[in-house]
Amino acid sequence: MSNQPKQSLYGESDAGGDEQVKSLSLADQISGVFSEPVELFKRLSKKPQWVGAMLLLTALALAFTIAWVARVDTLEFITLQFERAQLQLSVDQLDRAIEMQAKLMPAFTVLGSLIGTPIVIFFSGLIYWAVGLISKEDLQWTPTYFHGLVVASIPTLATVPYTLLGTLMALLKPVGTLRSDQLVPSSLGFWIQPDNPKLSILFSSLDLFLLIQYVMIYFAAKYALRAKTWGAVLCVILSLLTLCISVLLAK
Repeated sequence: MSNQPKQSLYGESDAGGDEQVKSLSLADQISGVFSEPVELFKRLSKKPQWVGAMLLLTALALAFTIAWVARVDTLEFITLQFERAQLQLSVDQLDRAIEMQAKLMPAFTVLGSLIGTPIVIFFSGLIYWAVGLISKEDLQWTPTYFHGLVVASIPTLATVPYTLLGTLMALLKPVGTLRSDQLVPSSLGFWIQPDNPKLSILFSSLDLFLLIQYVMIYFAAKYALRAKTWGAVLCVILSLLTLCISVLLAK
């Protein structure tokens, strides 16, 4: 057998030392998620990179949100949400509440994408870092918060096609009262739109690119965070908690 180190698009995966690891471009990170995730995350373990991914994800989320807000029938959308909530309000109170929400929704939704995406990444990175500290495979090596941020941001690059598809569909397809996650044709929620809110959220989450993201979280935790298998699985489970809560609370 050859003693040559394994070659990949990302250089020598068996090479040691941070000085031998060059920075990866954002394009390399995106392509690596789909083509060579193990090599990518081994590289990012030696030299964590996450800022570019976070900025791109924030920009794409913002574009998707703006496209949806510009096309959704805001009054009808808010009215539908209030009807499903079955609030005990008089007709006048309901009308005033709908009118106020319709005025506030565009600004708050856009602001939520702009601020919410980095907040989620920073908070998730903290959680993943904690998991990495208690489940690290190499006792001579300790992950940093930056490694946690790699797990929180780089796997989400798998959703770049999802966000681009959603933005395109929001611009081309009549939106009406559809949620933004019901516009992406790669999800089951695009093709089947049940009246049950819990099923609707669940179906919209059954998306090819979102599922790839969860797989990438495992690889990122395993090879970038250098967590044991149970730690990598725990990171995936924790990432699914938000989805589970959204389904349970849907009305």
